[in-house]
Amino acid sequence: MKKILLFLFLINLLNAQNITRTSEYSQNWVNRINRKTIDMQGALYEAIPGGNWVLISGRSPFLLIKEYKFLGARSESQAYYSHQQPISLFFDNAPSLGIIMIEGYSIEGAKITRFSKYVPSYEEKLDAWKEDNATFTNDRWVANTNANWRKFPVPQPEDVNWASGDYAGELY
Repeated sequence: MKKILLFLFLINLLNAQNITRTSEYSQNWVNRINRKTIDMQGALYEAIPGGNWVLISGRSPFLLIKEYKFLGARSESQAYYSHQQPISLFFDNAPSLGIIMIEGYSIEGAKITRFSKYVPSYEEKLDAWKEDNATFTNDRWVANTNANWRKFPVPQPEDVNWASGDYAGELY
């Protein structure tokens, strides 16, 4: 009997951690933001059906992220988004590859907070990769010519550090 209860507990725990676009939290998040404007300190995004945010205007639009893709909500007020950045933004001498970045966002009233930092376990994986594949010089990371980009630790939703957020903007 104890094994059955433990099994059921573990199944429930795993389901609670499962972030999907079809969960009740995700559906509530999408309904809450649908067709609203997100003002990220001058860059305006529109929340479209399905939860993605698309850039509609902003200063220096070529430097701005064009679209944030909705991955799912972890609660009524917190959700995960992804966007692509060129890896050369982080490493000189890098190939023309894009990396998918994962961020968390929370909405309290109309205030949006961005969680773009990662947990220490991810930072350790990234540091280990850098140690083997890049050199820090002149305040910049420079990728080795033989850097193993296939082993680059791509962040996952569970790597988002929800304890460290910054003001991102307002929801209208």
